Amino acid sequence: MKRHRSILSASACRYGNGMVMPPPTSPVPRVGRPRRDEAGAVNARILAAATDLFLERGLAATSCEAVAARARVGKASLYARYAGKEALFEAVVQHALEGRSFRWQGPETRDAPPAERLALAGRAVLSQALQPVPLELMRLFMAEARRFPALIAQVERISRGRVLEVVSRALVPETPDPQVRARADAVADRFLDLTFAPIIVDALMGREGQTAAEAVDRRIVTALEVLGHEVLTDPPGA
Repeated sequence: MKRHRSILSASACRYGNGMVMPPPTSPVPRVGRPRRDEAGAVNARILAAATDLFLERGLAATSCEAVAARARVGKASLYARYAGKEALFEAVVQHALEGRSFRWQGPETRDAPPAERLALAGRAVLSQALQPVPLELMRLFMAEARRFPALIAQVERISRGRVLEVVSRALVPETPDPQVRARADAVADRFLDLTFAPIIVDALMGREGQTAAEAVDRRIVTALEVLGHEVLTDPPGA
């Protein structure tokens, strides 16, 4: 017992005789989940990197490791969010659908006659769809249609529905009559079959001559001639 007290006393004397106490060790910061805004930024980088690489190389030639490197995140961060490349591709598709690339905007057509309203709406949505980003995304999605049939069918359904809404509302901006709206939707649907669908196919096949402004205008004029009296006058109640 005496020896124990003498050792403690000696230690106290040494630090009391001018010797400097060592600085306390800094506490190790706790590693936890990132804040919500940081996690969102990481996910945005992953999706942007994956989109770029899928467009550059295709799905088969892109690895999750390459995506992580392009996004400047650890592989663990990527796999914590996506189980594999297939899940990442599905997220890229959903992200594209939610973004501006597949959000079609219609022109102001309220004071124009019906046929002109239809033509203006057709040119507007085609001009947007034929931009490089949405067109390249459509090429990517179609290339993977066999591997992800349900997902790509969803893309086609949602995209066409949005285009149809723009064209239908250009033809009949507002109506309380569901029958009038149904008729406008039917005319818009036929108009898209005659214009939007074949022109997009030509674009995906790289037929630039068929997607030039003059060719688009010719197809729109032909579609209006085929539709004839269906679009020459406003429907009752419109």
